[in-house]
Amino acid sequence: MKFDDLRNVPRLETERLVLRGWCEEDLDGGFAAMMADTEVARFLTGDQRAKSRAEAWRDMALFVGHWALRGYGLFAVEEKATGAFVGRVGAWQPECWVGFELGWGLRREFWGRGYAFEAARAAGDWVFANFPLDHIVSLIHASNSPSQKLAERLGMRVRASTLHAGMPHDIWETTRADWSKTSQPRAMA
Repeated sequence: MKFDDLRNVPRLETERLVLRGWCEEDLDGGFAAMMADTEVARFLTGDQRAKSRAEAWRDMALFVGHWALRGYGLFAVEEKATGAFVGRVGAWQPECWVGFELGWGLRREFWGRGYAFEAARAAGDWVFANFPLDHIVSLIHASNSPSQKLAERLGMRVRASTLHAGMPHDIWETTRADWSKTSQPRAMA
């Protein structure tokens, strides 16, 4: 049984990707390995360390719970051509967060293919089409230059700096109007 069937998570498609709800098979289908990779976990975890399989499972449960409680969340992303688990991308705003965030994280073997932009663009399009927001943010570690470049490509700019989990982060932001101006692959709902 798939969680997206239970939670009515929308399914978005881009040219090369599917953004969908989480299913239990995602844990061993790539998510646990992604979070066990120290280079990936470096900017996706509060303590910058790789996670165990059990910790990755708890993260998946958190993502499913966020969808259930808020009506939006991080999508599981898969490659259309192969069905491979690529990563997680979507909207995120846990309690006491810096704002309505567009976040992303991909398995290392999918870096450098433009998948993060393609998925983030589709997720952001969905957010602006479904929520009456004036802006969205992305919380990015001050040393995470690949994510900073992606944020710039998405039309985001640094709004402020903050400490998150004791580490320096920048809060990147874009407005609805600026989002609509950037070039984009379009999601197919």
